[in-house]
Amino acid sequence: MIEPRPEVKGLPIYRPGRPGHVSAEAVQNLAANENAWGPSPLAVEAWRRWDGGATYPDMAGQILQEALEAQWEVPSSAMLLGTGSGHLIKCLAETYLRPGDQAATLHPTFSLYAQGASLMGAQVAALPGAGHQVNWAALPDWVADHHPRLVFLCTPNNPTGDVAPAAVIQAVLAALGDDGLLVLDEAYRDFSLPEPDTTRLLAVHANVVLLRTLSKAYGLAGLRVGAMLAAPAVVDAVGRVREPFPVSAPALLMGRAAVLDEPYRRQVVAAVQVGRRRLEWALAARGWSVNPSQANFVWAAPPSGDAEAWLGELSARGILVRWGGSFGVPDHLRITVGTPVQEGLLLAALDDIAERRQAPFPGDREGGLAGGR
Repeated sequence: MIEPRPEVKGLPIYRPGRPGHVSAEAVQNLAANENAWGPSPLAVEAWRRWDGGATYPDMAGQILQEALEAQWEVPSSAMLLGTGSGHLIKCLAETYLRPGDQAATLHPTFSLYAQGASLMGAQVAALPGAGHQVNWAALPDWVADHHPRLVFLCTPNNPTGDVAPAAVIQAVLAALGDDGLLVLDEAYRDFSLPEPDTTRLLAVHANVVLLRTLSKAYGLAGLRVGAMLAAPAVVDAVGRVREPFPVSAPALLMGRAAVLDEPYRRQVVAAVQVGRRRLEWALAARGWSVNPSQANFVWAAPPSGDAEAWLGELSARGILVRWGGSFGVPDHLRITVGTPVQEGLLLAALDDIAERRQAPFPGDREGGLAGGR
């Protein structure tokens, strides 16, 4: 039987935050960083008005692209839509990476950067973390030493939740020069305080790519809509690799309606920011070590250190969170910020687990927030 390419045989299979065999109705899913408030009512109404699927969607996605151009203040020549930002990550790797090239990323971080690069036969170098956090300070020198063709940075980073400092981004660009491309995956940018102003980089640097998504703040994860912002030459090159009709007709309609409902997006973002702070302090009060986050999730370690056991006990109570072992940090959990009701159920479950296990609670072991905001 014909064998797949060696690069394919070695690829890990992506594991979603919610196991496929678990009913969505049976659990509180705080594992996938989904929007617990759902999409804008205007987006839902746009779906209801959709009149069928007999014709192909507009390949450029003009109705959505125009709304995003106004929202993000970028020209159409600097934007390309895709089937979620994960699709665009793969397209970038296919466009720019050759066998033997270097691709750089972080540890811990989102796994699709390494997967896309490895598929093309590139060598993936991950900057070693500083404990359970990203070692941002070491990144510029590390990039200069490795000479990567692509650098993938998730900011805020998944799973740690911290934002790449502006000075670090500038230093990485200087280290790359004209021989590399810096890709900033901004899936969680909406939840940052303050929201980063990265689009200005496009006017100054031709080797910057911004990836954005409608899955998080806009609540459209099920429709798979992403966007790439970059210099026109990069848009043109990646557009040649991207398959035709990447965004479906209903996704274009719902996406446009969601983007135009800016008051609803702001309402969701504010709810996440308040809930995030409340969850951070509630976990710290229970002895957990918490990494201050700028995303819609919290990265934390239980007081007893056995995060996988806590994962199992939460799952048994109908609450799903993401184990840090999938990111190479087995003593941590990533917990999505949910609604106040979901948060209450989570904390009640944690208290019940701690009581049953007679874990140190709430002050027998020092916990708290790891650093300041």
